[in-house]
Amino acid sequence: MLGFAAILLYAYTSFNQTVAVGFTPQKSPDRFLDREVLFYGCVATFLIVNALVSTLARLFPRIPGAALPIPNQGLWVGHRDELNELARSWFYGLMAAVNTVMALAIWVLSNLNKQLGVTTLSGFEWLLPTVLLVLILASGWLPVRLMMKPDARD
Repeated sequence: MLGFAAILLYAYTSFNQTVAVGFTPQKSPDRFLDREVLFYGCVATFLIVNALVSTLARLFPRIPGAALPIPNQGLWVGHRDELNELARSWFYGLMAAVNTVMALAIWVLSNLNKQLGVTTLSGFEWLLPTVLLVLILASGWLPVRLMMKPDARD
């Protein structure tokens, strides 16, 4: 969260009054936003996502075990404390992944806006594959873990 806030403040101070947010295939800007709109939109998205995920993490233990659509449901219901801990960790990991993706996107947008008019825009082709990898790993971890049996610590 602190990293996201630091990158957002860094980007805000480096942006001009209008920020290029869309680019043509020829890599010239074609859509712009006022930097305050971008800044407050990012802050609102950050707060909403973090509040929603945090709420889901707190509410998960209240869901009856029989109502959970998970693999190996019978086994996991008997290990509810472990299931709750896995789910809580997953929710917070998902929150961290979304914050990381948002921070990377803002950082790249800031650097792309610094390049405008100086050179052809380049060097950020890695962003989409990286974002996809982070989101796939974060969202897929819990389902894969739930397909395994709970730890036998009883």
